[in-house]
Amino acid sequence: MTELDKFDYRLLELLQQNSRLTGNELSAQVGLSSAACLRRVQRLRESGVIERDVAVVSPKVFGKRMMIIVLLTMDRDRPDRYMLMREEFGKMPEVVQCHHVTGAHDFVLRIQVADMDEYSAFVDRVFHQPYIKRYESLAVLGSLK
Repeated sequence: MTELDKFDYRLLELLQQNSRLTGNELSAQVGLSSAACLRRVQRLRESGVIERDVAVVSPKVFGKRMMIIVLLTMDRDRPDRYMLMREEFGKMPEVVQCHHVTGAHDFVLRIQVADMDEYSAFVDRVFHQPYIKRYESLAVLGSLK
């Protein structure tokens, strides 16, 4: 595992906000030279600390203005059903995040839809299965971070 210092942590913090910052921009905020910042970022990528760079696309561009967090509990503890559910959720465009979790629930989903009618249709299509014990929907009022 790569050992990280305060400069690495600061670089990671900045890159999580904007992965397109230049060496000069990083340098100004980290306190190292541009070349040193870029070498560190390259090392962080090569070592796997930075897994990938992605573009975060606003769902509103596609008319998906409503975010719902769903806590889903399966009927039984069946690993084969969990694998199937993970595959199915991965194919659903409404599901933008899926986490298989420990505790009282089995999955935490982030659903992005246009409105409550679209979410209701999603619920009817997906959650009314005999292997789903219950689900809890949390409409997101706003995102802070």
